[in-house]
Amino acid sequence: MLGFFQVLLLLISSTAVQGKGKFTPPNIVFLLADDLGWNDVGFHGSRQVRTPVIDSLANEGLILNKYYTLPLCTPSRASLMTGKHAIRVGLQHKVIVTGQRLALPLHFKLLPEFLNDLGYESHAVGKWHLGSFHKSYLPTFRGFKTFYGMYYGKADYYNHWESEMGMAGLDWHFDEGKNLSDLHSEYGLYSTRAFAARSEKIIEEHDFKSKPLFLYVPFQAPHSGLDHDPLQVPRDTESQVNETWHIQRRKYLGMLSELDTAVGRIMKSLENKGKEVIENTIVVFSSDNGGAPNGLQQWNWGSNYPLRSSKGHYYEGGLRAVGLVWGKPFEQRRGQVSTEMMHITDWLPTFFEAAVGDKSKAESTLKEYDLDGFSMLDMLTGKNLTSPRSEIVLNFDPLENTKAIRVGRYKYLLNPNNRHDGRLDDWFEAPGESPEVNETLVAGTTPAQIFCEKRPSENVNLKCYSSKSTKLECLYDIENDPCEYFNLIDNDSLQNVKNIMLERIRYWESLQVPAMRPPLDPESDPKHFGYAWQPWTNDPKIPENEVYNCNPQHCIEVSIKSEL
Repeated sequence: MLGFFQVLLLLISSTAVQGKGKFTPPNIVFLLADDLGWNDVGFHGSRQVRTPVIDSLANEGLILNKYYTLPLCTPSRASLMTGKHAIRVGLQHKVIVTGQRLALPLHFKLLPEFLNDLGYESHAVGKWHLGSFHKSYLPTFRGFKTFYGMYYGKADYYNHWESEMGMAGLDWHFDEGKNLSDLHSEYGLYSTRAFAARSEKIIEEHDFKSKPLFLYVPFQAPHSGLDHDPLQVPRDTESQVNETWHIQRRKYLGMLSELDTAVGRIMKSLENKGKEVIENTIVVFSSDNGGAPNGLQQWNWGSNYPLRSSKGHYYEGGLRAVGLVWGKPFEQRRGQVSTEMMHITDWLPTFFEAAVGDKSKAESTLKEYDLDGFSMLDMLTGKNLTSPRSEIVLNFDPLENTKAIRVGRYKYLLNPNNRHDGRLDDWFEAPGESPEVNETLVAGTTPAQIFCEKRPSENVNLKCYSSKSTKLECLYDIENDPCEYFNLIDNDSLQNVKNIMLERIRYWESLQVPAMRPPLDPESDPKHFGYAWQPWTNDPKIPENEVYNCNPQHCIEVSIKSEL
């Protein structure tokens, strides 16, 4: 498979995005994995995982090793689609639950709408998870010509049913413009394969000579399915996995193999359209957040090791994501590993500049939208190897009074233990070849690997607590300590660093909008709609009385008594 991508890149000339002569906007294919762990791809050093296609894209493209998302599905998707942080769109608290009157507000312009203004045709295939209680929030009402997949966050991989609080129904749809269809007839289709097939069809039928394509493929995999059968993989694929004794981890590895195969099918479809198409296509592969390890209610068996913790958390394992970019514009950085800071909000301005072909014109157009993201095109193409970013708001959640920010080499967290009562603050190794051992990671296996020495002894401060402030807070030097072993919060020489962090938090909290969290609406019950999850109300308004705001000063200075 490596040779396949090498051949493709040999066919591609070394010109930049604009090239010489007439500018042609690039096709953009964004492949988003769901809950893919840091250690769930081969190019990060795992010898247990089989992801040859994704690894080839990484090795022949540019690996993004300091790339951050939000810690959960909905916040990450909202940030990707708007170029704004989730704290500025009201979706910073957890995820949209099936049956909630909650969605990404309509006054935000989304990525496909920006690209459509430039002549693109946009399609979405996979998991939406940005709201569907009213039809105006659906993908085909927000810039996508067609949508095939699931509206919500989880479902059975085969029958595509989703259940919530005693309500259950099909969450599997094909929408084209205003025409919405529930696909009861596709019972039994494995979702990862179905998404690959639909993506192939879009690519095959698209007229690339008339307009560029934006194809957004947010896979369901490897997110767990429903509680009764959380890890689902076709038997023929599972039977080929023997890298671990643990049956659940084997199933999970099989799900990764299916994901990898689907990525390969999409890449092959692009190649089949000819040299002009493949050499004018930007491909991004990203996870939406960190993986869900075996500590997360036993639902999943992802691995972020050696990074700390899980999806949903502010330690590196929760939001330092798998990411890469592949294609003609990035040839100058082919085979490299970027250690420059990048965030999921950066994709919108990056794609927009690539599509416009003129940096100043793109910046001028986007200025009125007050985005949080930066165009990373110069950094990704090698024109300027320095990221325009010096900080990343990792998230603030006023409902939990948790917050995390990275500024330069340092990262500050307040109350991270409030999530799951601290159960997932640990480091979770993947099961090995036998019950007696875990997966063995060897330093220097790949250029993009993060390798940490053995966990320090118990007398090291592994807890997120300051004896000086008596708050549940911590400070890490991520450059020297990516596995977050050493809490430096009480280091006298770093108190100025802490003060800078708190000042940046105060600034960003002054821009934060209230976190929305309306209750479930019983009117959403699929039994009213032929047992399918559908938009259920004629009122597009998100309930105003179901929001929570936070006084910035209180959020920072809250006492340990109130935290507990």
